[in-house]
Amino acid sequence: MKKKFNITGLCFPQEHYMADVSKKLARTFNMVDSGEYFIINRPRQYGKTTTLYAIADMLQKTGEYTILNISFEGIGDDIFSDEKVFSAGFVRILERYAEAYAPALVNWISEKNKGIDSIRKLSSFVSELVRQADKKIVLMIDEVDKSSNNQLFISFLAMLRNKYLERHTFKTFHSVVLAGLHDVRSLKLKLRPEDEQKFNSPWNIASEFTVDMNLQPSEIRPMLEEYAKDRAVELDAVAIAEHLFHYTSGYPFLVSKLCKVLDEQILPEKKESSWTLEDVDIAVSMVVKETNTNFDSLIKNLENNPALYELVFKKLVDVEYQGLSIHDPTVSMGL
Repeated sequence: MKKKFNITGLCFPQEHYMADVSKKLARTFNMVDSGEYFIINRPRQYGKTTTLYAIADMLQKTGEYTILNISFEGIGDDIFSDEKVFSAGFVRILERYAEAYAPALVNWISEKNKGIDSIRKLSSFVSELVRQADKKIVLMIDEVDKSSNNQLFISFLAMLRNKYLERHTFKTFHSVVLAGLHDVRSLKLKLRPEDEQKFNSPWNIASEFTVDMNLQPSEIRPMLEEYAKDRAVELDAVAIAEHLFHYTSGYPFLVSKLCKVLDEQILPEKKESSWTLEDVDIAVSMVVKETNTNFDSLIKNLENNPALYELVFKKLVDVEYQGLSIHDPTVSMGL
């Protein structure tokens, strides 16, 4: 099967041209291996899901871990309606994913699912699950900020936090990795209905995830070299990698998108089989004029948040320079 540049869904090395992110994966693997809890919060199409699957595969191959790599994507809002529904629903999600990652636990989870109708009982279930497994369990949750009920989700995080703090007394997950658009530490919670929203996330046990997920020129270059060899295309991999980085700052979606345009739209129109820096310029001019789900998401978020729209307008159109604080909610949202 001929490889291609991928801009949708998971990336697979056997199907897609991929940047060399081995160093990023190694650092992330080490965080999980050492038992850290953390969140990977990055914009859409930044490689979060692909990273989770790659780390899960690396952990499985050691033979020391049972991986529960689950997702809140597509489960709907009903599961977040109340504590009873969420507690039972979460166990059902674990059961479903255990079929792929830990089949030996499926029947046990199915049997224990009965009667779990509170966060407290869910906590006890986690301890029993870890005791039942013969390996260390790593919990990964993708699309973790899909919840429309912050209060309930924060209660769930609080349960994980308490178990982490008591991990030397009560069994719990070896590591928990959350992935989503937002940092769950910035979720707002109404403590009482009459209160204004306040920051009150219990995820203060999490380690800082400092892995730079932007693709550096040195990581883009091997992908270009593999492509050039496969397709017999002439290109200066070093120079083009630098040029791609110049335009994209290494945003994975944009790097792959430009490469896809170069391969599928620009190259077929050329007499010679080559990529040049001028071709990259042309690809950029084509991409900025088009509509795609990534750009649509940016537009939607700007239009739905007037304060963010005003801030971005001042920075990019009025070019108004002033100091900014990461503690400003609008600035945090923009980042």
